[in-house]
Amino acid sequence: MFNTKKVANFYREFRLTIWLLLPSLVIQIFAGDWHEWLRYQQLEVTQGQWWRLITANFCHSNWYHFGLNMLGLVMIDYFYQPVINHRWRFWLMWFCLLLNVILLHWLVDLSWYVGMSGALHGYLIGGALITYFQYKIINSLIIVIVTGKLFLEMVWDINFTASELIEANVVEESHLFGALSAVFFYGLFRGYQYFSGHPISYSPDSPPANPNAYHSDIEEKPGPHS
Repeated sequence: MFNTKKVANFYREFRLTIWLLLPSLVIQIFAGDWHEWLRYQQLEVTQGQWWRLITANFCHSNWYHFGLNMLGLVMIDYFYQPVINHRWRFWLMWFCLLLNVILLHWLVDLSWYVGMSGALHGYLIGGALITYFQYKIINSLIIVIVTGKLFLEMVWDINFTASELIEANVVEESHLFGALSAVFFYGLFRGYQYFSGHPISYSPDSPPANPNAYHSDIEEKPGPHS
């Protein structure tokens, strides 16, 4: 029997993944024609086709590339669901999707680019930074491992097997810029907390932060002295 409640719960938990996976799937099915209008191309972006800064993330070089990125998305999103609410996972991921490709456009001489791996590196690092003080050991491991991977990518060609599989060069700079995007997002996150004077609720089980959390609405009366 069709259980609408289970479907609704599944959608509520995985809606970020669904919103990113479905357009990627549609674009991949029609890859030949759609890539020409959606992938990042330096000249076209310079000429004003700014939508490519976002849509490039949803394009993939082949089905292996698509599968690897979507598997990574599902795993990271599932990992962070119990500790970060949907709103903040949504903003973190979309921030990395956009800023990553903007940095590529500004700082790297690329004729074209497709894929979501840069933003996924940012999603992984950003989630570890946001929840760092609640889960110090595992988040420290995530940050150290990803940072080590980024260093190795910059020094040695460790992605040659992946390049053969996806039939395209792996743009290591996108992984680095994705991680830097997450660091910048975290800076904005903490900066807002500091200047607003109240904590941000990012836990799925926590109520929205109360701007007056540090101010009691009840005037305390002096009690009797013993």
